[in-house]
Amino acid sequence: MITKVPMMPLSPDEIRDRVDRYFAAWRALDPTAWTACFAADAVSHEPYGATPVQGHAALKMVFHAIAGALREVTIHAQEMHIAHNRAAVVFHGQGIGKNGKPVEIHGIDVFEFNEAGNIQTLWAYWDPAAVLAKLRG
Repeated sequence: MITKVPMMPLSPDEIRDRVDRYFAAWRALDPTAWTACFAADAVSHEPYGATPVQGHAALKMVFHAIAGALREVTIHAQEMHIAHNRAAVVFHGQGIGKNGKPVEIHGIDVFEFNEAGNIQTLWAYWDPAAVLAKLRG
């Protein structure tokens, strides 16, 4: 019989730090820093309901699909609820599209972290149709 060793959860401070890095990468519009937040085999449901993507190459494509339409963005976690190796984060952001139009985004991200402290799975809940319509309009 194989006994599975339970994962040592990250501390709440470690989780907060990793979530802060994730949003800092968005604010910097830095695909390398953003992708580095994820495990190499991470899965992202960005946004939830879309076809999930897996791995750094696919994650970078998701990042570019959104960030490519932005000139600048300010986005921050407003509330964070941590349990074991997961965090549910209410976020708010504002940005300026490359088209010069302002855009606002509200949503909830649910992060699951692996033993190394990288995002293993992300579930993102926000309204992409409204946001991307403003950015591409």
